[in-house]
Amino acid sequence: MIRKKSSAFRFSAFRIPILLWACLIHLPAEDRMEWFKNDKFGMFIHWGPYSLLAGEWKGQKIPPGDEAEWIMQRFNIPVKEYREMARGLNPVKFDANRFAGLARSAGMKYMVITAKHHDGFAMYHSEVSGYNIVDWTPFRRDVVKELSEACRRQGIRFCVYYSHREDWDDPDGYGNHWDYDPAKKDFEKYLREKSLPQMRELLTGYGPLGLIWFDRGMYTTEQANRFMDLVHKLQPACLVNGRVGNYAHDLLGDYQNLNDNGMPTGGLDEYWETPQTLNGTWGFSRFDQDWKTPANVIRRLIEIVGKGGNYLLNIGPLADGTIPAASAAVLEQVGDWMRRNGESIYGSSACPVGQFPWGRCTVKGDRIFLHVFERPADGILRVGGFRSEILSAALLSAPARELPIRREQGVLQVQMPAQGWDPAATVVVLRAAGKPEAEPHRITQGSDSPFHLDYLNAETRGGAMKRFNRDGRFHIGRWKNPEDQVLWRVQVSQPGSYRIQLRYAARRQSEGRKFLLQFGEQTVSGAVKTTGEWYRYQLFDLGTIRLSARGPLDISIRPAEAGGENLMFFESLRLEPAIPGQLGRID
Repeated sequence: MIRKKSSAFRFSAFRIPILLWACLIHLPAEDRMEWFKNDKFGMFIHWGPYSLLAGEWKGQKIPPGDEAEWIMQRFNIPVKEYREMARGLNPVKFDANRFAGLARSAGMKYMVITAKHHDGFAMYHSEVSGYNIVDWTPFRRDVVKELSEACRRQGIRFCVYYSHREDWDDPDGYGNHWDYDPAKKDFEKYLREKSLPQMRELLTGYGPLGLIWFDRGMYTTEQANRFMDLVHKLQPACLVNGRVGNYAHDLLGDYQNLNDNGMPTGGLDEYWETPQTLNGTWGFSRFDQDWKTPANVIRRLIEIVGKGGNYLLNIGPLADGTIPAASAAVLEQVGDWMRRNGESIYGSSACPVGQFPWGRCTVKGDRIFLHVFERPADGILRVGGFRSEILSAALLSAPARELPIRREQGVLQVQMPAQGWDPAATVVVLRAAGKPEAEPHRITQGSDSPFHLDYLNAETRGGAMKRFNRDGRFHIGRWKNPEDQVLWRVQVSQPGSYRIQLRYAARRQSEGRKFLLQFGEQTVSGAVKTTGEWYRYQLFDLGTIRLSARGPLDISIRPAEAGGENLMFFESLRLEPAIPGQLGRID
């Protein structure tokens, strides 16, 4: 319920400049993404009344690795009791400069704080609801405001998390079915009177925000669009994450979040971020002290950036406002590595040749950064897959000392020094003659085996895009016109007849849309069959194809004609031997 006051929102020194700035600036989506593409590494902070409970309520304990910030829902704590507990939140040891300083020391470039989590409690001074850290607790200080100011002083981009659908405190919010009858909920009232107004407070009262991190998704696209429109109206440069919309639909937002602690097998064609924890939980739990090592964090960061993503790493402060000493120690050591090697992370892009047995790589301009986790026994680093000429190699820590290089059967060999190894990751810099390019990858075939062609080894063209969905799957979507294509380069070693099997999901709007499969000079046509709503993948048999010759073959799929609807959510193309044991014969 909105609290009636003389003014809808309190005056803020930030508010007028923000509104003027919003009126004067309109940024294209690509320009909004520029900082996100560059910064790569951020700090996530889950902090609220649940931190007081630290994973335990009346003898019931959240198991290690589970989500301590979900304790109200896990144990169906009545709103009245949880609210009384929340009055005890008094983080007298909180120092915003300590948080911003640790983020900066760790090499993190942006910070995301839970302004309101699912329990409905605001960690800022909300005029919309008195259930906030200033009005409800003895602390009487605006944590979000102090963090926003500290971040700006220390050059950290400030962002907020806001649970826009889930609210266990509000009678009309989503999620609390133990205190409130779901049949009596008026969700639109909750959006109208609490969620959207609080979003407006955050957008007008705390200076420029880098992004809004929504969570748990909306029911409908129209509801999600109301939040996105509000953000982009009041702060055009502010990003919106993909969890703003319904998880079961095509994901919205400026970029995507993978599942919690998720990692893709390979690269995506959209901007993405993975939120991960330093231990097993997000909010503080006294029962979870299983901290990641600095080397583990560093290698995760390298792998994520090497696949084109951002790493948002969570800390869960104690109720008194201190940062767990173990997590601070880990981040300080990560920062030591970043100060020496951050050049290989910030502003870099995904490695075009995938993974190596000894480590990962990133690319920036004409440089390839090889992150070596394990030194080869013979001291020779073998780097395959690049077609570009490599002019030189050196350790990032000793750029003036070139390392011997040579090519042998198309594989670059770098002679590594015996000394100067970093236990987390040693960085070697290759300088290429121009932008590094990968050799076209050909998918080879084993004996009597099918071809399984999915998003991972595909080349996308036009509007076709490798995407993620919250079912934990990766697919190709957003292809509507003939120039939107998906291509695989294969090496046929066993001619013969193959059954063509296509696995995809398709909505009703795509029913009957024509598509073409090209196998070299041969063309097979098909029509999309609906599988229901969104991601209900099914396998479809399109008949057989005769591959009559050994050697390279390009296989592609594209819409046969232009249309307003996404062709399909494509998962894989499988070429199965039509007659097992009969492959390899040439008539």
